[in-house]
Amino acid sequence: MKKQVKKVPICFIMMLALVFACVLKNEVNIQAASKGKIIMNQSKISLAPGSKFQLKVKKIKPSKLGRTVTFKSNKKKVAVVSKKGVVRAKKAGKAKIVIASKKNKRIKTTVMVMVQENKKEKKKPSYTVNPPVTQKPENSVSPVITPEPPEHPPAPSKESADDIETFDHLTGMYFDIISKEFTRVINTGIVNRIAIDLSECTSLSDSDKQILTGLISETYEKETVQKTMDELKAEGSVVEDDTYGFVFQGGAFIKIREMERDSSGFFFQISCAVNGLSADGFDHCKAFVNRDNKWYYKLDGKFLS
Repeated sequence: MKKQVKKVPICFIMMLALVFACVLKNEVNIQAASKGKIIMNQSKISLAPGSKFQLKVKKIKPSKLGRTVTFKSNKKKVAVVSKKGVVRAKKAGKAKIVIASKKNKRIKTTVMVMVQENKKEKKKPSYTVNPPVTQKPENSVSPVITPEPPEHPPAPSKESADDIETFDHLTGMYFDIISKEFTRVINTGIVNRIAIDLSECTSLSDSDKQILTGLISETYEKETVQKTMDELKAEGSVVEDDTYGFVFQGGAFIKIREMERDSSGFFFQISCAVNGLSADGFDHCKAFVNRDNKWYYKLDGKFLS
């Protein structure tokens, strides 16, 4: 008797082929993802509550994927991120921003966000809007001097109030100005060190000054110290020059000077320089405080030498 050979159904063979194709496709995608890479402008950032930072894609490998990515925060109570990569710090803690390629979601990277804890008491801000009055002896007579009001920027109009960016603390406000206005200077190849003069910032406590210095150091990944121009000259880091006036060798010098106050806040100056002929800054600025004890600012008197 002849043995009968069972015929395998065609549909079963097609099913096996489909499964094999899916497995092969997954392996190809995994291999492509392992070779792919996203390079960001920062791998780790440190922010004060209320401050912001712009994440940017420097490169994606392979290049055929383009630079279109998605952003997502794993702890939105600590830090949130917009569709365009703007990170906003909310409260102290750590969060991860996950960046993934839109064309291949397996290719991704992360940026660590550290939000510094504020050591100030929320109910009693450490700044003084009106300076205390010191009592004088009864017999002493002081001349009354009425200074000319300086030409400073007016408060923003109520119509634009919704567009104003506010900050819970002055450290976040000052860092926002530095990151927006001086990043180009700080990231030049000649700068490997940053010095910041906060000696005339009476609104900042010593811990606030350390937080601001730390934010700058961790964001730009450069050694950052608190020193005045005289201290830099004394140690030999800043030298006099016939052409440039002075040169900060391998460094950028940031100075913040707080000035007179009124009921709405205080006036200040801020600048960044690598030498006497290369300086950016603003001469006439004002920091405003609203009813919620949140800060916002207006820059004016821009100069460039």
